[in-house]
Amino acid sequence: MSAEPGGEGEPFDLNQVFSGQEAVLLGELTSARQAGHPTVQGDATEGHWIELLRKRLPRRYDATRAIVVDSQGHRSHQMDLVIYDRYFSPQWWEQADHHYVPAESVYAVFEVKPEINREYLLYVSEKIASVRELYRTAAQFGWAMGTMNPRPTPPPILGGLLTGSSAWSPAFGEPFQRALADGAAHGALDLGCVLGHGAFEIPDLSRRSAAVNSGPQVALITFLLTLLRRLQALGSAPAIDYTAYERWITGGLASD
Repeated sequence: MSAEPGGEGEPFDLNQVFSGQEAVLLGELTSARQAGHPTVQGDATEGHWIELLRKRLPRRYDATRAIVVDSQGHRSHQMDLVIYDRYFSPQWWEQADHHYVPAESVYAVFEVKPEINREYLLYVSEKIASVRELYRTAAQFGWAMGTMNPRPTPPPILGGLLTGSSAWSPAFGEPFQRALADGAAHGALDLGCVLGHGAFEIPDLSRRSAAVNSGPQVALITFLLTLLRRLQALGSAPAIDYTAYERWITGGLASD
């Protein structure tokens, strides 16, 4: 008698599982591009990536379209996909599937585009910079052993690009490297995925080291594992100093 699928002793092929998921996602993105209206196409494409990450990320994280705000009244551009702290951070406001989240809660931001090219890479870099330039507070918080001091410096916010195709062949050649180097000062990309072409990671932003990329057959699983590794290295989001937001609110009311 043959073993039941997934039964004892039967091998589990992670590559095969995610290759199938990548094929499904590529099909969904192709259907979204054929939807006609650009807004419909964009919303559908972003939705597929958001749903994928919500299913695969640990429960401490969530993913959504969002605008990021800080305690000084500033806000980012609207981001296609924000990975933020699910357990300890509030959402300030939401309308339909668009959310406003505090800068302190953000782990990573991504833009979702139909393809990777120079124009999109530079645009994505500017949007990532609009999040990283926001002010982030830190506060003491209580735990079982007493009081934990504020985190001295906020963790870096990861930034990246997710696409279903490439305008370049090969996707990660010299034009890709030049576009990365020409991005906004605070908008350097950390990682991304180009389905059917590969995943990329820039390991050391301080030296703008060359991107490391996977083969086309393992783009999705490589991207997910890279993202999980980078998120794990960030640790927990800093505790929010709610008094800073209170001062902003009361100051704003006083000035009205």
